[in-house]
Amino acid sequence: MDNSRRITTLSIKLRRICTGLIYCLPIVCGLIWIFFNRLYAMAPMMPLPVHVNHDLPGLTRLLAFLADLIPLSAMIFGLKKLRSLFFLYENGLIFTEQNVSCFRSLGRTLIVWAACDVVRTTLLSVILTLDNPPGRRIIAVMFDSGDFTGVFVGVVVLIISWVMDEGRKIQEDQALIV
Repeated sequence: MDNSRRITTLSIKLRRICTGLIYCLPIVCGLIWIFFNRLYAMAPMMPLPVHVNHDLPGLTRLLAFLADLIPLSAMIFGLKKLRSLFFLYENGLIFTEQNVSCFRSLGRTLIVWAACDVVRTTLLSVILTLDNPPGRRIIAVMFDSGDFTGVFVGVVVLIISWVMDEGRKIQEDQALIV
């Protein structure tokens, strides 16, 4: 099997995985918050910005789900861009302006996703302590290594898109030379 055939085959599979994740991730996130009280009782190691030691009412879980949708939206946007990139690869388009655009969007999305995760964590800390009496409510602004990693990888992908664009321009110039 030659390399272009492998790229096509793998791209088809990865495009399908991206499509599945686009639809499954919001559903899984919703199910986690719907069944949060049962799940957290069984596995209290679930990463939350604050400790929860009581069952959460429905409104609190709904607000927490909405807060989770903020970085999830960025993730879904990134998955859509990845799906587009794999579609291009599937069709044999490797060094095109569309590929560069997909990479550039992915880099920016990773940076935005990291920022959205900080917003989500801050909102969750407030939402999860809303039922606490005054003076016991918490606001926590947290940056973790995942946020820094997301920004770093986003910057790396942006640089790769820049290099790819230069390669694309050189390839186009060489195609015009007779």
